[in-house]
Formats: sequence, structure tokens, C-alpha cells
Amino acid sequence: MQNNKHRTVTFDGDIIRIDGKPKRMTFMVRDAFWAHDCAIVLLDPKSYLDLPNYHAQRRRARKPVRNLCAYSAAGELLWQAEQPETADHYYLIESKDPLVALSFSAFRCMLDPANGKILRKQNIK
Repeated sequence: MQNNKHRTVTFDGDIIRIDGKPKRMTFMVRDAFWAHDCAIVLLDPKSYLDLPNYHAQRRRARKPVRNLCAYSAAGELLWQAEQPETADHYYLIESKDPLVALSFSAFRCMLDPANGKILRKQNIK
């Protein structure tokens, strides 16, 4: 097994590659990188918010897409990040260490890289 310091994560479209091994995501990838012993993946909200049925499905109590996730080196889902608001999504990773993401509803969230829970959130409006 490779040393974690030398792991690589790349992405193209809806495919991430962890150490060269491909894994298809549900939607297009906006960012992906190795940090905190996992591959952290930010799905591009534009790739699902523009779907014709997305908003109609949300009206029927559909859970919003949780678009910030972590995967093991083997490609197994470890966690999906907690969102600051029910129908929110992340659009930018501001910092990899500490793990900080910005949400559409104007929150800066520091996330626990072990489980994706919000440790601290700040409204930046």
C-alpha cells in the first residue's frame, strides 16, 4: 500500500481517480484532492441544479444533494458533509487544512475531516 503522502486524486468530468483507479460520481466534479487520509470530492452544483426535474422532485420532500463527500483510498464512501441549511450546497473549498467550504446560502463552514460534520459555521453575508 502506498504512503498517504504520495496519494494522488485527479478528476475529469464525473470521474475521479484515486491513485489512478477511476470511480464515477453521480454528477460532475468541481474539485477533488487528497487530504486528511481521504479523497475529498466537491460535486458541481450546476450539474444537478439545472436538471429539469430537480426542483419538481425537491417539492416532493426529496432530500437535497449532499455535494461534498469523502472517499477512502479504495473508493468507498466515508461521509457526506453536513450542510449548513436544509436545501443548501457547497460551491467552493476555501481551505484544505483546516477543511473549510463555502455554501450557496453564504456560510463559511469548518468541517471535521473525520466525519463531515460542521465544527463551526459563520454567516458571511
